[in-house]
Amino acid sequence: MRLPLLLILFPLLALLTDAYIVKRNLQHKPKWLKALWWTVSGVVLVAVFLAVLFQFKFRGTIDINVAMWIFYAFFLIYMPKWLYTLCSLFDYLPRLWHRQRSNWGHYAGLALALYTVGTMLYGAFYARQHPVYNYRTITFDRLPEAFDGYRIVQFSDLHIETLGSAGRYLPRWVADIDSLHPDLIVFTGDLVNRQGGELPPFMEQLSRLSATDGVYSVLGNHDYGDYYHWQSPAEKEKTLQELIANEGRMGWHLLNNRSVWLHRGNDSIALIGVENWGMPPFPKYGRLHEAYPALNDSTFKILLSHNPLHWRYEVIPQTNIDLTLSGHTHAMQLKLGWKGFEYSLAEPMYPEWSGLYKAPDSQHQLYVNEGMGCVFLPIRIGARPEITIITLKKSS
Repeated sequence: MRLPLLLILFPLLALLTDAYIVKRNLQHKPKWLKALWWTVSGVVLVAVFLAVLFQFKFRGTIDINVAMWIFYAFFLIYMPKWLYTLCSLFDYLPRLWHRQRSNWGHYAGLALALYTVGTMLYGAFYARQHPVYNYRTITFDRLPEAFDGYRIVQFSDLHIETLGSAGRYLPRWVADIDSLHPDLIVFTGDLVNRQGGELPPFMEQLSRLSATDGVYSVLGNHDYGDYYHWQSPAEKEKTLQELIANEGRMGWHLLNNRSVWLHRGNDSIALIGVENWGMPPFPKYGRLHEAYPALNDSTFKILLSHNPLHWRYEVIPQTNIDLTLSGHTHAMQLKLGWKGFEYSLAEPMYPEWSGLYKAPDSQHQLYVNEGMGCVFLPIRIGARPEITIITLKKSS
């Protein structure tokens, strides 16, 4: 029901915006300029309609990266138009007092539209291809002495199918991670975007990742193939098992509702991994009690769980797990504000959507990585791909 409504609402809003801008700014301009304006708008709207049609009705007939760039072109053209229109409408307020229309909104709208175009171009052609490296030192009372200074590199949400041109940067990302010489590398889910067959072309590069204690991963909601049109349930399950096997061939250790011990001298900590645990409509395959039955023992524990809501709804109430590492949110690929005051449209759904969080009891801590890849739009604004370097520190 939502999709047909959007297919009507967005084109209608786009056409109304175009009509307003033409009437205000192009009414007395040459006919060829108005014709060009409507031609560009018409081509974009038709392309978006076809992309949506092929993605949802005739799946597999158009490459998803092509569809993503078509959607990007739509927003690149219409987001500045919408913002300009919103600002310029304020110019008509003086008419309520029988005064002449002003032009302040017009100029403010033009400036905002140009800024938006520049930001969107930067987000698509630079930001999404250049990760940020976030260094975090996290302190714990219960951390064993031998693990004081232990370094973990976390990355998440590659969505390999959607890397597109950014895929050529993957060898550099892998080399950069290896150059950090971590004790442990963890990947917190969504390796692929729709189905496991996306992975083989990238296996050689990803298999080069190495750390003293190995590379560990969990599955995210996209890894199960729930967003792909399968011929049969058996085909879906076979592809999932191939993905799991391929992660093993890369030398990664997939923690599907299980745990392992990491050792330093006479000390040890538990590394726990669960399958995807999500609130509807996302699947809930994770079984934490199966992964580590003694969830409140005295062992220092690190949990890999793709969806950060798991921390809020199950980890805090039922366990004494010290550190949870998650991904999933991407910060909606759009983060506004500045350091110390940041906002994302992910926040209403995910109260913990990026960075480090501490529960009121000060025992449970969570780090949410903003991920590497993209979904829907090939763009990241204020939320560049993230590689996190976490150093565990024992409280003095």
